Parts: sequence; C-alpha cells; structure tokens
Amino acid sequence: MHVDLSSTDVGPQVVRAYLSRQHFEDVENSCPMVALPSDVARSGKNVKQAYETVFKAMVSVLERSVAERDRPRRTKARAIAALCVGGMVAARSLADRALADELRDACMATALKLGNWDTRSARAKSR
Repeated sequence: MHVDLSSTDVGPQVVRAYLSRQHFEDVENSCPMVALPSDVARSGKNVKQAYETVFKAMVSVLERSVAERDRPRRTKARAIAALCVGGMVAARSLADRALADELRDACMATALKLGNWDTRSARAKSR
C-alpha cells in the first residue's frame, strides 16, 4: 500500500497500511518491527537501540497528524504505533484466519479512534 509521508493525513494512512491484509499476508517483506520483537527482546543494547530508532521514526510520522484533544500527541502516537505493531504480531500468530482479521480490524478501529481519525476519515469518504 502506498503511504504519502508528506500528507497531512499520514497517520490514518500508516495505520490502514500497517494493519492491512496486504501487510498481513506479505510476511517475506514485512516490517522488522513485526518480524523481530522476540529476538530483539533477547538481544543486546545495540540491537534494541536499532529497533527503538525504527519505532521512534514511526511514532514521529504518526505524531504529525494526531488530532490532539485530551492527551499529548506523542503519547497517543506511541500507543497507536504499539497497537499497529502488537496487533500485527498477534494476528500473524493466530491459526484462525477469521480471528486474525477481526483482531486487525479491532486494532485498526481503536488506533483510528485514538488518533481522532475515525470521524474525519468517515466525513472525507462521504464527500
């Protein structure tokens, strides 16, 4: 899926792409944040710092378009990134494909709501 990193609505694009069926099925070309968490957790400081750099980059991209209301933007962006990564890790770990799809959908809906992108996205689609 294409994500326009210069767009003002990059956040919901990232969430939808990250939790998409296409990303779910493309295990070979997967984001290392999904493929490597267990290995990274058992690794040394340098490996953890590399993983952290990628995670912080994702948070930074999300933070740019979080529609802040009640919490700091960075806090919401971190939670959204964790929902995306964790949701995909858990979904890929399930044998039941329907359950995996439901989990990805739930994570996506929650992440979009947390970023306050659910109502803006719905309004944009109805135009």
